Amino acid sequence: MKQLFQPDGIAVVGASSNPGKAGFVAIRNMREKGYPGKVYPVNPKETEILGYPCSPSLAEVEGHVDLVVLIMPSRMIYSVMDDLDRRMEEKGDVKFIVCAAADYAETKTPEGIDRQARLMRTAEKYGIRVVGPNCIGVIDNRSLVDTTFVDTGVPFSSFGQPSGITFISQSGALASTILMEGAGRVEPVLYNKFISIGNMADVDFVDLLNYFETDDSTRVIGIYMEGCGNGRELAETLKRVSRKKPIVVLKVGRSALGGAAANSHTGSMAGSDAVYDAMFKQTGVVRVDTIDELIDTLQAFDRLPLPGGGNLFLYSQAGGPGIYCTDAIARWPQLKMPLVSDDTKARLAATQQPMANICHPEGYADITASASVRNHVDGLQIVLQDENVDAVVFITVVPTFLPQEELARELVKMTETTPQAQEKPVFYCVMAGAYTSPARRIMEQAGLGGVLVELLHAVSLRVLPITRQDAEDMIDETPLAKACQGLRGQQYRREEIVEALMCLSRLVEEHPEITEVDINPLMLYGDGRPATAVDAMVVMKK
Repeated sequence: MKQLFQPDGIAVVGASSNPGKAGFVAIRNMREKGYPGKVYPVNPKETEILGYPCSPSLAEVEGHVDLVVLIMPSRMIYSVMDDLDRRMEEKGDVKFIVCAAADYAETKTPEGIDRQARLMRTAEKYGIRVVGPNCIGVIDNRSLVDTTFVDTGVPFSSFGQPSGITFISQSGALASTILMEGAGRVEPVLYNKFISIGNMADVDFVDLLNYFETDDSTRVIGIYMEGCGNGRELAETLKRVSRKKPIVVLKVGRSALGGAAANSHTGSMAGSDAVYDAMFKQTGVVRVDTIDELIDTLQAFDRLPLPGGGNLFLYSQAGGPGIYCTDAIARWPQLKMPLVSDDTKARLAATQQPMANICHPEGYADITASASVRNHVDGLQIVLQDENVDAVVFITVVPTFLPQEELARELVKMTETTPQAQEKPVFYCVMAGAYTSPARRIMEQAGLGGVLVELLHAVSLRVLPITRQDAEDMIDETPLAKACQGLRGQQYRREEIVEALMCLSRLVEEHPEITEVDINPLMLYGDGRPATAVDAMVVMKK
């Protein structure tokens, strides 16, 4: 993948001198963002574009080309592939193609399918990897590559600045939106690498995850996903990579209508959302529901240390927001509001106003609207020092009489001077919208901020049919393994669970008309009675 993100030479087929054309924007982006390699516009009707000499065809580009960007209309793919044939026979230099145009296989038309097939036949003949079709391109903030044909709003000045966020998207338009949303924040959200993969005719999620797994500049991976065709391989890859780097996914197609829309957009089969949800939970992936959640979570993982566990202390300056957040925490059994020490409670109470609520319930403090800057900062420092606290959610609704910029600066100072603040994430929530922008700007510039992220559920996923070893492994990946060792004086027979899973696998394998099976509950008695399916639902193909 190196030549995709760090090419020495880029040829743009379909380059244009018309500022209203995609072929112009792609050339402009590379020039203005400072790409240091060679750029070769290809257009038989132009002599130069933005100072770059034009070639009449891809075959006639004289310099070395690692990456070819196709922005011309899809109907021209046949002649362009003929040019590529000639070039590869003579020079054999092209390693990657980014095919930005739409109107390929995603249309489900014979013409679109044939165009994509022609592209792939030539690419496969010479071992060229293809990104797309139906995508917007690639950005590398480090090598200064930008092959996109859209104005994302990301400041050119941000290029070359460090960031650990890498983002993969099936949708070009949504990817652009995410880039724009990040660029428009109080402190712009930067990206390490960005890639739009469209139809995934070749390069897919698995390819990119394998590459980013060992990419030292990538700390967290974000994904916008509509669907995939290699579920087992993707699950295995997600599970392996997420152990090294956080992965955050915005997966659409939850409904039948959404799934149909995804299929018509990039040709992706959305599949059962329940299966995807189980896969994400089982593989350690964080699933989010909105664009804001996606950006916030990526930013938190990029800027903050990872929590050592699920003990989350809620530190709030207002009762209502505190209750709101408590309800959210309660929805996740893997998150616990910790029992801090009596010493921590006493020290915390000593730093607060008399009416402050200290640890009622446990793991919760409401320091009230009368809290001063020192009340905010000193109390947070004490909470972080408790060994039972893995992370803190800090909520403040800055009242008009509290100097918000002073609060922000003091929080930054405390974070920089408190060792526990370097080891434990603090998710700051400064409410009140534009009114608190000055405080949020100071904190974001210092790298403070974030959101709550979900932990794993007790779910195990395999693609049918499964083997007996698969069934054994599925049990070991859930709390069932401990139950089989003995629970509350009862011993549950592991073999009964294995056999139930194997029977279910055989049932679906022997009856391919079955599309979905839900057994809930499967009762294990521990007293000699066999495992029994009390209720079940079987969905058949129509």
